[in-house]
Amino acid sequence: MLPLRTLLYFYRRRLRVHWMQELLAAVGIATGVALVFGVQVANTSITGSARQIVEGITGEATLQLSARDTTGFDREVLAAVKAAPGVERAAGVLEQRATVAYEGRRISVDLVGIDRDLPRLGGTGARSFQLGGLLLQRAIALPEAVGDVLELPALATGSPAAHVALGVRGRARSIEVAAVLGRESIGGLSGSTLAVVSLPYAQDLARLPGRLSRLFVVAEPGREQQARASLERIAADRLTVSSIDHETRLLEQATGPIDQSTGLFAAISAFVGVLFVFNAMLLTVPERRRFIADLRILGYRPGQIVQILLSQAAALGLAASAVGVVVGYLLSRTAAQHPPGYLALAFPIGLEPVIEPAAIVLALVGGVAAACLAAAQPLLDLRAGRAVDAVFGEHGEPGHAISRRTRVAMAYAGTLLIAAATVVALAAPSLTVVGVGLLALAVVLFVPAAFTAVLWLAERVALRGRFNMLLLAVRALRATTVRSLALAATGAVAVFGTVAIEGAHDNLLDGLYEDYAEYAGTADVWVSTPDDDLALQPFDADGMAAQVAGVDGVRAVREYRGGLLDLGDRRVWVIGRPPEDAMPVPRSQIVDGDPDAAMRRLRAGGWITVSRQLAETQEAGVGDLFALPTPTGTARFRIAATTTNLGWGAGAVVLNGDDHRARWPRESPTALEVDVEPGADPAAVAAAIDTALGPGSALQVQATADRMAHANALARDGLARLSQIALLLLIAAVLAMASAMGAGIWQRRATFAQLRIEGFRAAKLWRALLLETGIVLGTGCLTGALAGIYGHWLGNRWLELTTGYPAPFDVTAGQTVLTCVLVAAAALAVSAVPGYLVARTPARLGLDAT
Repeated sequence: MLPLRTLLYFYRRRLRVHWMQELLAAVGIATGVALVFGVQVANTSITGSARQIVEGITGEATLQLSARDTTGFDREVLAAVKAAPGVERAAGVLEQRATVAYEGRRISVDLVGIDRDLPRLGGTGARSFQLGGLLLQRAIALPEAVGDVLELPALATGSPAAHVALGVRGRARSIEVAAVLGRESIGGLSGSTLAVVSLPYAQDLARLPGRLSRLFVVAEPGREQQARASLERIAADRLTVSSIDHETRLLEQATGPIDQSTGLFAAISAFVGVLFVFNAMLLTVPERRRFIADLRILGYRPGQIVQILLSQAAALGLAASAVGVVVGYLLSRTAAQHPPGYLALAFPIGLEPVIEPAAIVLALVGGVAAACLAAAQPLLDLRAGRAVDAVFGEHGEPGHAISRRTRVAMAYAGTLLIAAATVVALAAPSLTVVGVGLLALAVVLFVPAAFTAVLWLAERVALRGRFNMLLLAVRALRATTVRSLALAATGAVAVFGTVAIEGAHDNLLDGLYEDYAEYAGTADVWVSTPDDDLALQPFDADGMAAQVAGVDGVRAVREYRGGLLDLGDRRVWVIGRPPEDAMPVPRSQIVDGDPDAAMRRLRAGGWITVSRQLAETQEAGVGDLFALPTPTGTARFRIAATTTNLGWGAGAVVLNGDDHRARWPRESPTALEVDVEPGADPAAVAAAIDTALGPGSALQVQATADRMAHANALARDGLARLSQIALLLLIAAVLAMASAMGAGIWQRRATFAQLRIEGFRAAKLWRALLLETGIVLGTGCLTGALAGIYGHWLGNRWLELTTGYPAPFDVTAGQTVLTCVLVAAAALAVSAVPGYLVARTPARLGLDAT
């Protein structure tokens, strides 16, 4: 073992001489770590914040009893639960979706009414609300995250309390803000979108006297199964019994597809980062090999040499990874502060990132491993039987040769990986993500064969057309094969990832747009709670339909009913369509079944359509019975058709509005569908309806075109991380290729000076360098684009078969060509500057080199 001061001496010496290469390698490691860490934290923050919310409210509770609609159940159920065998403690809450507005700013929140029993369950957040005296006030407590969004003024002693407009079940009320609570008061709940009031006040605000929506239960020690059995008996198939972590498991299912896809493409981005490091390390391979030879001549043992090189790589990896973690944290904060809006419609989620210590350790270890792997190539000179000074006898750049046998073997290996990816995707569609990862590796393995073919073709063209500079470029690339291949592989993987990501992303958005256009197109104007594009939140509509029908320009008004329902491990979207609707279910979204027959059966009643994934959970098909847990007990309907998930990840069920009213008898409408008179302007009619509803209304009136635009924006927001990763992937690849090309070109100044001595003009040499760059970029882009189109197809197939999303495949050739042009043009433009300077290297430098 060498002493630490010796290792530090060698590394300081290296940094003084090769600081640029070390910096490039550090940027590559930091880029890869930042992307993976940022995406990982953003993904886990959604479920992590929900878990913090549940734990902060429920404390020691392990079981819960939940209503199947928003009107809840009678408080007498709580008394029965407290007296049930196996139950030690229980507390109830009333939950309602609401909006909070202050001086033009608005945010949707989960309004929770709590009583004195809840803090006794041990939840830190609930105890803080009790200590703050909230249970004695007719006021609201908001977490710091909500206060920041609304930009509420600080509550100072003696100053008047702020008042916010609270919209609940369609009616607005002015309510005093009792407190804005930070982490020091309520822990992780400070980053949530909760709004807390006393239980009686919540019942008053929601006009649901004596009602509860959920009970949290602490079982007696060792008697949890008995407590669950007691809850099942009390539920009587009209309420849902589940474990306390049921909410987070439902959320994990809902976020699973986007988490898997973003995780995969973040890993591909990290792969580009590793190639970035490898490119930077290749620039120093000749110098490192000579350094190893010098050390061996001086008597250093192989183990000591390994220690020197790997300690340098570990130091580089650790420092760069630390920077990557910081950058990734900043990326995760951006994603966490703007979580997908559709999730907030169904789950309590926070606005602050949740970072697990294991994620930091994994990021640091991964960065160090990448640096050590990239630095390991020169260690091959330590093989037994190899001469100590063998490197000094090699011609050209040491370590940059690659044999024909190796290229062929790599091509065969790539073919096998593509075959494996295809088999995996076809045999088990749920594992398509693994198949796409195999494709990314296959791209790298195919680059040498593609590069050889491109060089052969370029040489034939140069010889036949007497293009001397093209011939010079081909020979120069053959002299630095490994470096050229690494550059081409970097571009190939980046183009592959971007084409696959953006292709699937664009097709999915097209499918969602078409779906929502048919879904919302059944009316000209919609009346619903604000920002509720799926019409999930009920409101008091007594007499409202008649009031709206009296507005000038209105031809017809229909009550729409919808909501969310826990069905097994999924929170599904239930749609109760008025029988008068022209298209009860979007025709383009029907997968199995006759569309016309499905429409007739839905209007007649007793039939439903369900997402194919939901039908499979009950092994049911068209014409079979499907069981739905409802507030009046389990109901069974015939399946008229199976559909996509209608844009809701967990799946959707469509039924006749009259059937919905019969099975959810206490539930109010969640929207009004309004048809306007022929020739009337929907926007003008919407404005007139809004005026007619009056200032006490907390409803939103939208023309269908405006509603569709908002919903499409919500869809784009939900998939924004994919586009962000694609953009970062392209930026990382351009930086990697341009910087490595520039540094590699700069190292060849002596070679070009010698060519100047032989009579080559600077302009021709610059042209040769540009041709070199173009060949490398062209090879990488072509290989990546072809594989990316295949990856795009696999991704669409996975979306449709596994997740149920509507994603009709379209090659998007324009997007593919644009991606290749952007990567090539940006890298070529950046590397052209050092190429221009190197081409004008004074000839005397060539004399000095000789």
